[in-house]
Amino acid sequence: MKGLPRVTQGLMQKMAADAKKGTYRVTISNILIDVFPYVFPPRSAFSESSKTLYEAIGAVEGKLVLDMGTGTGIQAIVAAKAGASHVDAADICPEAVACARHNAQLNGLEHKITVYESNLFSSIPAKQYDTIIANLPIMDYPEKNIKMHSLFDPGLRHHEQLFQESSAHLADQGAIMLTHADLDGKDAFERLESLGFKYGYRFSIQKQISALGHQWRTYEFRRGKL
Repeated sequence: MKGLPRVTQGLMQKMAADAKKGTYRVTISNILIDVFPYVFPPRSAFSESSKTLYEAIGAVEGKLVLDMGTGTGIQAIVAAKAGASHVDAADICPEAVACARHNAQLNGLEHKITVYESNLFSSIPAKQYDTIIANLPIMDYPEKNIKMHSLFDPGLRHHEQLFQESSAHLADQGAIMLTHADLDGKDAFERLESLGFKYGYRFSIQKQISALGHQWRTYEFRRGKL
């Protein structure tokens, strides 16, 4: 784990330790969440980052929402409870898909949330979403353990694929909500923003905080000028 920030190493160790204990339950803003082994937890060393994302979902009442990288399903559930007309959720990991489906049912929202096993948009229906919530891995670092897939995005290839393919799935006035941190170094935000520009997106910073020795941002990306 040479070169990894201490916060990332700590989260990896916690996820491995929690996995040995099996599924456990947490409560987030009166939402019940069962965390399956190795599924990215909604409460962790990265909690401030994930919290800023689901707090910044914004006004989604009556809107069609896609939760990309759903994990436990927390963002999808928050959006559904906020009045979204329907939420499609997706994750590449079968364990996360099973976890999100379970939590949607646990919170009585299985009729409003549909969960897909999908490598980004590969298995997503041909719809025009008003909001895409993208909770992608933050670290640009080699992925040496598939169980930690939710943490690492080598070369930011998943982020680039998101920007490249999202225009076909985003309504004209739609937005991508995306969280990021400077875990890779001081140019981490600039690299992300440049990827957005490359594919015709402009951004605004919805929230920025300092926590655990790093900067954390929640972005809103839209096509063209904001």
